[in-house]
Amino acid sequence: MLTQLGAHVLVINSDLTLIKKKPAREFDLLTYYPLPKIKLDEYKRNGHITNKNDDIADFVTYEIKDYELINEKNEKLQVKESSKAASLQDFALWTYDHVLSSQRGFHVKLDKPFERVKGHITLVFEMPGRITREVRVPIDLSVTDEDPRPDT
Repeated sequence: MLTQLGAHVLVINSDLTLIKKKPAREFDLLTYYPLPKIKLDEYKRNGHITNKNDDIADFVTYEIKDYELINEKNEKLQVKESSKAASLQDFALWTYDHVLSSQRGFHVKLDKPFERVKGHITLVFEMPGRITREVRVPIDLSVTDEDPRPDT
C-alpha cells in the first residue's frame, strides 16, 4: 500500500486555482491506489461506495519531514501548521490507466502567494505497525497549469 501511495504522488492546483488561474496560497498533493475488489464490486452495484473507515488507507498517516519551496519572486514559502494534519483526506474516485482508484491527499497551505512554486516536499507515509515509506516530491507548479490527472 505505501509503495503504491508513494509512487503516485501528484502535485495539483486547488480547485479554485484550476478555475481562476490567479495567484494562490495553496495546492494539493494527491496520491492514489486501485480500489480493492470488494469496493469496486460495491461501486458497480450501487454507483457509489459507502465509506465505513474500514479501508487500510483510512489508517495511513503522513508527516511533512522537510520542504523547500520558493515562489517566482525568489521568496521562501513556509507551510502553515494547518497543512500538517496527520490523516490523508479521501478525495473523489478517479480512473488511472483504466482502473477506478481511490484518491487520498491533503492541501498544502502557504504563508505567501505564488504564481509559480518550485522546490520539494519530503513526505513520510505511515501505516499501523510503524511501517513507513519516505518519498521526496519535486514541486514545479504554476497557477496556469492544467489538472495533471487523466481524463475519466
